[in-house]
Amino acid sequence: MNMRTQQSESSIWSLKNVSLRGVSGDRLVDVDLEIPQGITAIMGYSGAGKTSLLNLLVEYECPHQGSVVRRDHSFPSDSTVETFWVPHSLGLWPQYDVQEHLALVHPDPETLDETVEELLNAFRLTSVRKKYPGQLSQGEASRLSVARALASQAKVLVMDEPLVHVDQAHWPLYWDAIRHYCEKNKTSLVFSTHMPELVLKEAQHVVCLDEGAVVYAGAVYDLYYAPPSYQIGMYLGPVNDLSDVKAKSSQNQSETITLVRPEQLTLIKEESSEWEVRQTTFSGALEKVEMVHRQTQSNQTFYHRPPRATLKPGDRISIHLLLLLFCLLTCFGCHSDSAPELSFPKIVQWSLPSEGTKVPAPRSVNVGPKEELYVLDNAGRVLVYNPENELVRKWMMPDYDVGKPEGICFLKNGQIAVADTHYHRVVFFDDQGNVQKMLGEQGEGPSQFIYPVSIVQDPSGNIYVGEYGGNDRVQKFSEEGEFLLEFGEHGTEPGQFERASGMVWHQGKIYVADASNNCIQVFSDEGAFLEVLGTKTGGIPLYYPYDIAIDRSKEEFYIVEYGAGRITKTDLEGRVLGRFGKTGSKQGEFVTPWGVTVNSKDQVFVADTGNRLIVKLIP
Repeated sequence: MNMRTQQSESSIWSLKNVSLRGVSGDRLVDVDLEIPQGITAIMGYSGAGKTSLLNLLVEYECPHQGSVVRRDHSFPSDSTVETFWVPHSLGLWPQYDVQEHLALVHPDPETLDETVEELLNAFRLTSVRKKYPGQLSQGEASRLSVARALASQAKVLVMDEPLVHVDQAHWPLYWDAIRHYCEKNKTSLVFSTHMPELVLKEAQHVVCLDEGAVVYAGAVYDLYYAPPSYQIGMYLGPVNDLSDVKAKSSQNQSETITLVRPEQLTLIKEESSEWEVRQTTFSGALEKVEMVHRQTQSNQTFYHRPPRATLKPGDRISIHLLLLLFCLLTCFGCHSDSAPELSFPKIVQWSLPSEGTKVPAPRSVNVGPKEELYVLDNAGRVLVYNPENELVRKWMMPDYDVGKPEGICFLKNGQIAVADTHYHRVVFFDDQGNVQKMLGEQGEGPSQFIYPVSIVQDPSGNIYVGEYGGNDRVQKFSEEGEFLLEFGEHGTEPGQFERASGMVWHQGKIYVADASNNCIQVFSDEGAFLEVLGTKTGGIPLYYPYDIAIDRSKEEFYIVEYGAGRITKTDLEGRVLGRFGKTGSKQGEFVTPWGVTVNSKDQVFVADTGNRLIVKLIP
């Protein structure tokens, strides 16, 4: 398949009927393509033609047929390099040391020393600044090749699998530097990769190659949420094909969508279903489920994102759509209402400290009584930051091999209660991380939990624990841990939950973020269902709300929407006061945000799980 794109005035390169021959056959075949300004990823399997395409863009090779035209010639001065290339071989100069590599390409003598020092620090090359390429590790050499490209101040960067030899635990650091440079200097970047996660996080546009032909060229999120085919959709990770399966929509609407991503559905045990699980494979983020239809014996494989492996061979399951997909397919990042955009003049964001070779992702955030920010991450850690965003202490959960905690609450007696989600209990710590006691065990009875996920306390000291996992409910305990009552149940009707998650107590009411039902449900603290928040004021369009926080000084709620990559602000009646963010990886954008909290200065903190960042929004 060859995708022909329309010529754009904002494009950098235009390729028409381009073919490039190789020793054993054509490397590129009849390519018609526009490379736009911005950040473009070139994807494809080994041998698909990624390097060949980049070689043509930088004129390292010439096409045997067709034309490659460079369209963007708007450069500020003759001293600025038009394009800087980072080849797969890195192209380092053996006769120059690390520092000289950066100094030789920098065009401005007045900022030379400052720029060199910034790049040496950003790419952790300070300690090897006087070494030559032959003395560097592969990772150091890869970082130098990228740092040199940034030092050139070129308006277009072309990179062939940049940082491929660098340990992935530190990729966020270096990609932050690349992204910051591109945004600051309005620089375009074209890079090749085979990693879907990197494309989703860093690129705006994507070109997919297969055996030298362009099979897709367009926006990354168009390909992710509305792939033209199953095969092309797989370039950005697993896709589920619903064409032979009848799925139930959480919106109770008739859906014609056939291709959905793992986070857009859930697989639920249902004894009456004709689909039976044959085998499952759980990788921590995704579960691969191989199924068979009991009547037709047809086979189907699905991917979904459960909190942990929950299905086993012999289970019968039904497929439930979680999202209002129509909005995604017709208007990416759109909102169905006209809510004003919230303004945050200053945004600060940072990554969590690495754990081994990995950079963990935050899942829950809450502000403690001393204005310290407490973060729970998917490495099973509790991290504590002071108001200057400095890590001041941390500790591990008692157990964390099979799953991670998700909710944290500060109690009147000075203890810190953590919902130890996958160990079916609540763990109580002192402020130094020492375990004081535990509450609960696995089960569906009083004082038992399936997946406890959130905790709040009322002024009388009573503790409320929300849980999901097919036994969705809220249990109320005394401060000493005595079971008092429970309310809610699994379901889609008012007063029922599908994945109960974050909670807030305020003025005798419990507000529960009901993620899969896309609403906030309100109960009295004695367990009586009161309303769905916003019903009396026109409703709140929400897209997988996963957490809720309250700014008590203003009596306003902040709701984080996992599916929409945004936060929504409402008053106590549910009137929408504004929204902020959309799905993406730039500043002010989020990918599957998991938690939200507000401090006494009205600063909002978001656990941006997909981007592996803590984001601090300062009004």
